[in-house]
Amino acid sequence: MDVFAEKTHERMPLPARDRMAASGVAPAPGATRHRSVRETPRAWNLSLLAGRLTEISDSGAAPALTAAACLILQAQQRGEPAAWIGFGNSIFFPPDLVEWGIDLDALPVVRVPDALAASRAADQLLRSGAFGLVVLDLKAEARMHMAVQSRLAALARKHHAALLCLTRKKRGAPSLGPLVSLHGEGRITRTAFSLFDWEIRVVKDKRGAPGWSHTESCRGTDGLC
Repeated sequence: MDVFAEKTHERMPLPARDRMAASGVAPAPGATRHRSVRETPRAWNLSLLAGRLTEISDSGAAPALTAAACLILQAQQRGEPAAWIGFGNSIFFPPDLVEWGIDLDALPVVRVPDALAASRAADQLLRSGAFGLVVLDLKAEARMHMAVQSRLAALARKHHAALLCLTRKKRGAPSLGPLVSLHGEGRITRTAFSLFDWEIRVVKDKRGAPGWSHTESCRGTDGLC
């Protein structure tokens, strides 16, 4: 596994037209660099997801990445370590996370060759008990064997950690499997020239009734519009 944090700054920026698809959206105008996230019950927050295997899926418009950034910021504000696991050539655009107020030096990023290795990396990080949040970016390869789901879900419960799986699939597609505790679908709606609402609509929630949603207003990344 290749683990890096500071070196993520060296990645070349994506063309402006692709920034949102790769990295989501930034905080709305008026938000400070150290943006504070309000937590409420039945809202998208780290407390809700602690001890759970969660999946957020989208069709490539990037609200899942934005939702993940929101949780990473919450974890860092609480002093709980967070980590990101991904594979392939795609990764979040580091300046976007910096604009959210996320400390990249405190965010370990694990790069592995495939989805199986990514699951093994998640196993190791959760098993250590050192992380309050582990983001597993599965992209379009949204497959996970039942035995893997069972092990990761058990580790998340044991260490009261949030395991967030990001997947790419069409709306209405089933979750990774029956052991996913919460499954949400991400959507983005343009509300003004450079303003957007990102939304997580929960379609599966084993600890409460599905059908609720969480929405925040953000602006598009620089050069998007």
